[in-house]
Amino acid sequence: MKKKMSACLALLSALFIVGCSTNEQNSADTNEATTQTSQKQEEIAVTVEIEKEDETIDEKEIETTTDETLMQVMQDNFSIEEDGGMITAIDDVEQDEDENMYWTYTIDDEMVNTGANETTLEDSDQVVFTYDKVE
Repeated sequence: MKKKMSACLALLSALFIVGCSTNEQNSADTNEATTQTSQKQEEIAVTVEIEKEDETIDEKEIETTTDETLMQVMQDNFSIEEDGGMITAIDDVEQDEDENMYWTYTIDDEMVNTGANETTLEDSDQVVFTYDKVE
């Protein structure tokens, strides 16, 4: 009986030690993930300009973080509508498929072909949304 009791205590002790070391590892993993997340969330400033047929109708200098998408920035700073990650209306100006009038955007004068929900920004980016006829 003493041998069984000793064996059980030894087993419980081993499980306790393994359990504690797993918790310490999980804590270290959590701290590393938090550090990586905080590094990713760098504060940045971007400029967003809204143009309708070659006329600027709004422009804002916006403080954000590198982990926010362009969609989040737009939702926080403009009145928008979106469909499937694509912006379909800004400040009550809606796309008109019959007239081939759509919202497109550039970042630093380069056309972007991804949805705003998939686009991240960098410090000093110049974003221009243009509402115009698409051929």
